[in-house]
Amino acid sequence: MKETYPYIRYDKLWSPSGDPFVDAGGYALKFLSEKFPEKDIMDLIEYATNIYVDRWDSKINPIFLNSNITQPAFKPERKKSETILFFKNLIEETSPAISGICRVLGIETKLFPAGRNLSVLSGSGTFVNFHHFFEEGLMLSKEALIRYHFLPLGCELLQGSICVISSNNPYTAELYVHDCCTRILMEIGQNLSSGILKNESRTTSTAVFRFIDKLLSKYTNYDSKECISLYHFTNFGATPDLKIYTLPFQAFYFYVLSQRYEYKKQWNKFVSHYYKTSELKNIKFDESTSSYIGYDKKEEKAIEETQYKYWFNTIYERLLSGKTILPQILSWSKKNTFSLKLFANYLILIQDMKNETLNKLHEIADFILRNTSETDINKVIVKLNGINSAFLLRRFILKIVERNYAVGNEEAIVTVEDYTNYLFPETRSWMETRDVLLIYIYQMLHERKIKVNIDETNVEDNVEDNFEDDIE
Repeated sequence: MKETYPYIRYDKLWSPSGDPFVDAGGYALKFLSEKFPEKDIMDLIEYATNIYVDRWDSKINPIFLNSNITQPAFKPERKKSETILFFKNLIEETSPAISGICRVLGIETKLFPAGRNLSVLSGSGTFVNFHHFFEEGLMLSKEALIRYHFLPLGCELLQGSICVISSNNPYTAELYVHDCCTRILMEIGQNLSSGILKNESRTTSTAVFRFIDKLLSKYTNYDSKECISLYHFTNFGATPDLKIYTLPFQAFYFYVLSQRYEYKKQWNKFVSHYYKTSELKNIKFDESTSSYIGYDKKEEKAIEETQYKYWFNTIYERLLSGKTILPQILSWSKKNTFSLKLFANYLILIQDMKNETLNKLHEIADFILRNTSETDINKVIVKLNGINSAFLLRRFILKIVERNYAVGNEEAIVTVEDYTNYLFPETRSWMETRDVLLIYIYQMLHERKIKVNIDETNVEDNVEDNFEDDIE
């Protein structure tokens, strides 16, 4: 971009600010400046304005309310001329302004009022009591207002609202915008661009994980402390709204691990069984073809991964909302393998479980399998599945301790420290301990190629009794 205007702080046009919307606009401006290095800032503002008015028919209302571009009383040429004139006066500092600190970029400069016509989710000039010191609007620098103008190029339409994906890693935030801009220019070249980009995902959670897939295909130098946030908002009409969905760094790093070569195939197979859609009736996953089979108007349809990967997914939704996926892993483990190393990473990273707890539960599971016949292991699993209180689980563990001594082992399998600090600490749920133990047993059975048919309808009521009778 040619630097032809002396009053602009060019270093502030796309440097990270912490505001996801201003940053997205800045990264879109950076993309265009690199794409068209012969243009100056006014040329780029005009280029973006032409897209909004000529290509998109001024349909950027969810972002800017009653702006020159979205003003229905203006004809297209006036929309463009009024917008260009506004930014020209802004850049040349001929518009009314005050001196102060920009609330977004933190620089001391001339400030201009920004209502909902120029920025996202701020107040309007009509309601001056919304703003600090009864100012006319949110007082921003020209650089921040310029960046806002390019925001429509760095976002998507998702479920009727605008979504912006950002991160505490500037590279990731810029990559999202770069992808949006690339797709827009490609659609313009094919004469297909008619409005703000549409995200293919059906839900916010799926959108986050599909973006991470793109991210991992671009680079591997990710930060283990990186978190991903999706801002889902509308600035339209009398009911502006914003929802923020954040994938914590623990969940982000776990998903990164799940996509490594040694885990990816197994993890993706697990996740593929948890997609849902209201578009088809009686859907069922067909493992032989890795596709979903459903019915649309009584006609059977097969949906490939390229389509269903954008549906709602229970696993993604739970990871994004901070809920456990232990019940899903447990259900899956009864008939399918799940890497114990990946499982351990999940427990440590997301469930905040201690290594000592994992090691002890692994040791108990191994003891049960070594000291139980293949014909009786079914009874043990049924009893574990039927445990419905902390008391019964404690009794079950104590039976293990008794049996350990009965078979002649001098070293305790569970010490007092193990019992109080790792198996039943005050900070953990007994159900989590039970489920992890069951998963270990199932997965060790898979590893040893021992097939057990579990009849869960046959859960015994008095599960703590006669445990040793099932061990030979």
